[in-house]
This record gives sequence, structure tokens and C-alpha cells, in this order.
Amino acid sequence: MKKKDKKKFKRRNIRFKNIDIDELDYFEEEDIQEEKRAEKKIPDKAKSSQKSDLKLYKGRILEITTNYKCCVKMGKKVLECFLSGRLKQINYETKNLVAPGDWVNVDLSEYPRIEEILPRKNSLSRFTESGYQQEIVIASNVDQVIITTSWRNPELKPGLIDRYICAAYLQNIEPIVCVNKIDLCTKLAELDKIMNFYKKLKIRVVYTSAIQKRGIEELKRILQGKDSVFSGHSGAGKSSLLNCLQPDLQLKVANTSNSTGKGIHTTTKSRLIPWDFGGYLIDTPGIKTFNLKKEDKDKLPRIFPGFPKLYSNCKFPDCTHTHETDCAVKKAVEKKQFPLARYESYLRIIQSLL
Repeated sequence: MKKKDKKKFKRRNIRFKNIDIDELDYFEEEDIQEEKRAEKKIPDKAKSSQKSDLKLYKGRILEITTNYKCCVKMGKKVLECFLSGRLKQINYETKNLVAPGDWVNVDLSEYPRIEEILPRKNSLSRFTESGYQQEIVIASNVDQVIITTSWRNPELKPGLIDRYICAAYLQNIEPIVCVNKIDLCTKLAELDKIMNFYKKLKIRVVYTSAIQKRGIEELKRILQGKDSVFSGHSGAGKSSLLNCLQPDLQLKVANTSNSTGKGIHTTTKSRLIPWDFGGYLIDTPGIKTFNLKKEDKDKLPRIFPGFPKLYSNCKFPDCTHTHETDCAVKKAVEKKQFPLARYESYLRIIQSLL
């Protein structure tokens, strides 16, 4: 018999148990009971614990120590808390259930247990490259993202800055560009030419050097009283910069790889740390790629840096600025009123989301 002629077998979830059968002739297939497994709950179920007379206390997650264990700041104390079993059954679309910066409600009646994750005002996330994207929440409930990059070792990547700015705009987070290792810059005019594009858009740009202590006081004024997430290219000197801002952090630092010239990960996980001068820092591991959400592709033509002032003059209201006629963005590029390099960066982002 050929394989294609064989009868296909449909697998069933069957739960076995001991039963007494007196008459085998009267045994029916309906007597087999299918196993009923617990289904994932929708995210709305996480908003309340649905437990009667449960007294909960509000806290903020400082660090994720394991998949289901966190350090939570409760008033002046920091407690190690577990995620409740109910939360583990929620069908979140994110790879991580909670992130540094999350506000949570904790049950302290037995051992500290997180029962509710409070709604986020925003979050900074990156997405996996696979066809079915998974969201990886880097930080939540922040005022600003410090996009940390460097002029050399590794080299400046404006395309990565563009991706971070788009992610920040989508979540109503203020983007701030921090170019570190400015002591390695021998052609400041070349750097200014790139950064002036962002400055004209009212995006704050600060030049720093952890070695020469340049720009540290300016950056400190920007951070004071704010909840800030530091994120950017691996090897940009973020840990060295943070040690300058607050020496008692004593974060581990390392040089870039001699063989590749790329960054070496020294920060391995995100954590929320209070500044001595007011506000909070969320320190994150450096990244080499930063992917946006494919579902946000249609929003990019309106929020990409520099486009908000142009897209309203396009012929079509849903213009993607790629192939359409009478496109205000493409005309601005042709007339050299908009940098070609930034437009090409936009096209690469759009292509990555197809």
C-alpha cells in the first residue's frame, strides 16, 4: 500500500482512567473522555486578581532575576517577589511578562507574590526577526530614552538612531541622542553635519567622553528628576558613561573586540537604579540590531524623523514615500532639502518590515 493511500490518523487528547466494563459489546467510543487542558487567558485577565478580600500593595519592579522572580521596590524596602501562577497563564504576546519600570500589586500575606501588573503608560520594546515577531520589552513607564552611540569603536550608526527615534515616537517617549567617545572624533564638522539633522527637529543631542569627562554635567541636567532608559549599540561605552554620572554604581566595563571592532556585552540584564541627583536609570544590555514591529509599518511614513512636516503635502493621504507620484518627501530629497542618507535609512526600515 502506498503512503498516500493510507488512512490518515487524527490525534486526540485522551485522558485514561480505570473503569469497570461488564459488557464489552456495549462499550461505546463516546465513553472515551477527551482531556481538557487549561487554556491561556486573555491579557485583560491580568488587570485584576479576582480574589476576594485580598489586600495588595503597590511596588515597582527594579530587576528581573529569573523568568518568574523579580526584585520589587515596596516603599523603602526591596523585596524578592514571585509572579503568581495566574499571571503565568495569561496569553501575553510579549516574550517577557514584566520589565524593569513596571508597577505591580503584590500580595504580602504569605510570601511576596505579584498578583497584578498595572497598565503601562508606555514601553520601549524591540522585536525578534522571525516571521512571527515576539515583543521583547526593554523598559516601561519611562520619560525619555537616551540613545547611546559612539563616534568610533564601534562606528556611529545613524540608521540605528533612526530606529530608536521611531520606537520612541510610537510610544510617546522623548528621544535624546548621546554620542559617546567624542575624544576619538578628529572631524567634529563631519559629526555635526549628521547630528544637525536631529537638532533641527528639536531632538536633543549631547556629546560625551567618559575618558575626558566631557558633556557629563550637561547629560546630568537632562537626566535629573526623570525616569530614563539607556539603550543603544553594544560597545558604545554606556557603562563607563554611567560610572561617570554616578561613581558608586561601579558597573563592569570592557573594551571592544580587537578582532571585530564590535562591542562586547558587559551588561547582561536590565535593571532600574535610582540616581543620587533625582530620578531613575534603567540600564539595559547593548544591542546589535533593533527591529521595529511589522504592524507599525503603516505609521512610519508619518512619524519618521523629518516626515511630519512633509507628508501632508503628498498627493495621496496614505503615501508610503516609496513609489508614489507627487510625493513631498521624494521631492524634498531630489531638491536636497532632505538628506538622502536619512531617506535611504527609512527605505531600509520599511524593507525590513515587509
